Amino acid sequence: MFDESRPGEAFVLFRLANRLHRTTRPRVIERMLLFHPGDPVSATEIAESERLLRAERYFYDVRIRPVAVDGDTVDLEVDTRDVWSLTAGVAFHRTGGANALSFELQDTNFLGLGKDVQLLYRSNVDRDEAYARYRDKSLLGTRLHLDLEAGEASDGHTGRIVLERPFYSLDSRWGVGVALSDGTEVGSRSDLGHVTDRFAARHDFAEVWGGFSPGLEGSSTHRLTFGMTWSRDRFAPAPEGFDPVGGIVPADRELIYPWVGWEWVEDGYVVLHDLDKIERSEDVNLGGEAGVRLGFAPSGWGENPGQAVVSARYRDGVRLGERNLLLVAADLGGRFGGGGTEDLLASVTLREYFRDFDNGRLLVSLRAEMAHALSFDRQLLLGGDNGLRGYPLRYQQGDRALLLSVEQRLYFDRELFHLFRVGAAAFFDVGRAWFGDRADAVGRQLGTLRDLGVGLRLGSSRSARAGMVHLDIAMPLDGPSDVAHLQWLVSTSETF
Repeated sequence: MFDESRPGEAFVLFRLANRLHRTTRPRVIERMLLFHPGDPVSATEIAESERLLRAERYFYDVRIRPVAVDGDTVDLEVDTRDVWSLTAGVAFHRTGGANALSFELQDTNFLGLGKDVQLLYRSNVDRDEAYARYRDKSLLGTRLHLDLEAGEASDGHTGRIVLERPFYSLDSRWGVGVALSDGTEVGSRSDLGHVTDRFAARHDFAEVWGGFSPGLEGSSTHRLTFGMTWSRDRFAPAPEGFDPVGGIVPADRELIYPWVGWEWVEDGYVVLHDLDKIERSEDVNLGGEAGVRLGFAPSGWGENPGQAVVSARYRDGVRLGERNLLLVAADLGGRFGGGGTEDLLASVTLREYFRDFDNGRLLVSLRAEMAHALSFDRQLLLGGDNGLRGYPLRYQQGDRALLLSVEQRLYFDRELFHLFRVGAAAFFDVGRAWFGDRADAVGRQLGTLRDLGVGLRLGSSRSARAGMVHLDIAMPLDGPSDVAHLQWLVSTSETF
């Protein structure tokens, strides 16, 4: 973790951390590589192996390089830098005028085996909850992934198990998986940052899937998947003790349907720095990615009038000259037929990064969303918790939303106390959520809202907890007089 030969990193506490830390075991790294001794190897496999290792939170960075060449044989050195994987502590978050507190004990690299063990208690605006989670991406030394989660909350419980052998690389030929989950909670609807309705909800879900692929052909791959999904949601009035009690209760729904899916991925990966993190390698795909999934729930299965269940997504990236980068994301999901279109939600996000000077980037982000016939337990919301940083959380609602954010980012070279990388940001947000048809309008319609603010970013350079601590001050420029003149935001995120 610390290079004791470097000035400042031979401090006694850093040396102690090196002694106490259990370095990732070589066999864990070897299992993640896409090649083994004696195998033919390509530059593509080496680059993708680096990406797979970098995706693990317990590595700060990874390099695979040749150290000896003899005819058709090459010796490769895999150089990894660990970070501190065991975290224990208290975290405070504040977004949209609401506070959240959490206590956590987590080891993302338990005993150097690459296993993730987590115990968490957190209290937020919705509930108090405690849960345990175990994640294993190399179950019994194989490519099987196991994810277990169980929790109890002030308003219910949750449980989940996922066991799958995913398409772990671009050249993977097959995948299979099963997922089971159930949970209870008290759900809510919000307007202008206040809860307007509460209801009890129970969610049950099961899915099994499989798929195959011809592998990497040229610079792209495609995959065909198929499966069966069962989803059931039950609703009832909120129990006593929750305010407000009563109001509208969503209609129950149950879907049972087979489906088929197709996915295409183009290998356009590049390694960048100072994009959404500070001084860390970031793997960004400038190639295209697309996927579609089509299922049909017959009227005799579950509780529906017979509907097609559709989801689709698209991702792409392109360089606009040497200093500019544009990333595009689009998603669509909903149910069609029978009783009409239901739960339709479409979104498009554009993010353009301008390298305006050596240690800074200007980020311009535009997000557009449209919804139609959402179930009562679902809302399209805009507020301090999802981009409109100067306003309360879950502030505006509608069936359409538009948000433009302009953010000047600064990435500083200095490492604070050899533990944190420091950045800063100045931002301006303008957005609106509204109902396209006035007959569908619910609550007060406030029009376009704007805010501006500044903030600091602290990126951990030695901990698997990593992410980024955000310390922001945002000032609303519009809205009613009951909105606070300043919003103080404290949060953690995986990105800048």
